[in-house]
Amino acid sequence: MLQAKHIQKSYGSLTVLADVSFSLAKGQKVALVGDNGTGKTTILKIIAGLVEPDAGEIELVKNTCIGYLPQDTSLSGDETISVYLRRIAGIDALEQKIEVLASHLEDKAKSDEYGDAHEQYERLDGYAFEHRIKVMLAGFGLENVGIDHRLSDLSSGQKSKVALAGILLKGVDLLLLDEPTNNLDLPALIWLEDFLRKSDAACIVISHDRRFLDRVVRKIFELGRNTRVLNISGGSYSDYLVMVAKRIARQKEEYRLQQEEIERLSDQARQQRDTSARGSNWQGSDNDKFLRGFKRDRAGGSGRKAKTIEKRIDQMEKVEKPIERDPFEIPLKAEAGSGTLDIRLTDVVAGYPDGFTIGPVSFEARYGSRVGIMGLNGAGKSTLLKTITGQLATLGGTIEIGSGVKIGNMMQEHESLPRGRTLLEFLKERAGFREQDSYAKLAKFGFEEGQVKQPIGTLSPGGRARLLLTLFSAQSVNVLVLDEPTNHLDLEALEALEETIEAYRGTILLVSHDRYFLEKARLDSTYTLSEGVLTRIPDYKTYVAQAEERASQLLKSL
Repeated sequence: MLQAKHIQKSYGSLTVLADVSFSLAKGQKVALVGDNGTGKTTILKIIAGLVEPDAGEIELVKNTCIGYLPQDTSLSGDETISVYLRRIAGIDALEQKIEVLASHLEDKAKSDEYGDAHEQYERLDGYAFEHRIKVMLAGFGLENVGIDHRLSDLSSGQKSKVALAGILLKGVDLLLLDEPTNNLDLPALIWLEDFLRKSDAACIVISHDRRFLDRVVRKIFELGRNTRVLNISGGSYSDYLVMVAKRIARQKEEYRLQQEEIERLSDQARQQRDTSARGSNWQGSDNDKFLRGFKRDRAGGSGRKAKTIEKRIDQMEKVEKPIERDPFEIPLKAEAGSGTLDIRLTDVVAGYPDGFTIGPVSFEARYGSRVGIMGLNGAGKSTLLKTITGQLATLGGTIEIGSGVKIGNMMQEHESLPRGRTLLEFLKERAGFREQDSYAKLAKFGFEEGQVKQPIGTLSPGGRARLLLTLFSAQSVNVLVLDEPTNHLDLEALEALEETIEAYRGTILLVSHDRYFLEKARLDSTYTLSEGVLTRIPDYKTYVAQAEERASQLLKSL
């Protein structure tokens, strides 16, 4: 279906893609992985025809229909959901074409064109398209949002779901998905997983959701951080991680053994050269001319042996030294200090006057507890967190925040980061650090020397998240408020964050759709928020099981 041959792309002096080649067969599902900033999105854009490569070519089977979902989706305009989906899928255009051509069937060319259009209409299941729209929207948790709802009135999460629904309804042959799970709630994510597994379309997906990748893909394209070429492997994402760990361990061992052999041979060569030097300089007495000649001949032999050994070293196929970065750690320690540290909500009504509200809500988070809140996009999870952290005033009820509580709010801080300030200025001002200490703290969180004096606006979303964790570490916050913290972080930062919260002794209030992350969080209590009501459930797996059963039933009706 798809062949990429020797693709190269640079931006100025920065080489993004060095020599990328791969093929993709019909129905194959592939994960495109690599560190943030290595060029994964550029590959998708080149395949989609949005970016021209500097060299190389993309070959597609004729009439291949491509659906591309960018990382940031922004739908706008006064179209309704139904009108938008019919337009994006091409249903409206096909119906108009069929209607026009139906009155010219006596013309052979028009008749053939009519047949092609009708075949395409049936391929899209046009006669049942309204039903398909309703099932697709239900799968994404939008069944209560009418299809006559205008796009401009949707939340950003709802817009992302509608955009994704439009691509899936197009009947594409090749899906290019850039972080499709970032703006999805857990039930919608599970629906997308099941849909992709059932679909005949080929798919290249960029995602940091390990459970999602394990369930969907069976091939991995790894874009090398230093080489900027693809390494291709078969199997699941978990298989790939095991393979990478073994590959690094094997390379380290091969490098160690070769260095030992080089050192052994170098010692032999030095010994032969020392013997050669001593023999060639040996004088003896005038009566020892024969012995002097013997010594010098043997010295010549030693010199030749030394050259042979050195040539052997030069001709070795050298094992490259594995590139090892210092492990990325997030040194985040909660400072208990003095004062009470609990958070208590009593009959709290949260939301906006004359607008969206939830509640009344009551619950308590004792110091050191781990609270997870599940629910659909738009259910009010972020509204609840904003109310707890004081960004929104309560509309009713009371919130008691302990006098010793120091909150690190990832959501709030991410939205209000001063994009024009440098990383160094930001940390000095917010943490009260000296310049030298700020440099050291930023370096500990993976920021290179050249980055710290760059504006915050130059950072990727993942880089901004790391900057906030740097600040929280400097402030020793004792309550972490995490609203979808895994969005935009690369695997290295994700693993570091998981290890951090495992050891974190403070309170955690968490909203997340990442099942692997939820497992690592070891929640003490889990709640669902639905139709304004907060309900405690046994654990997050109960919520996942319900979502999986619902997705399975919906797929049967599609």
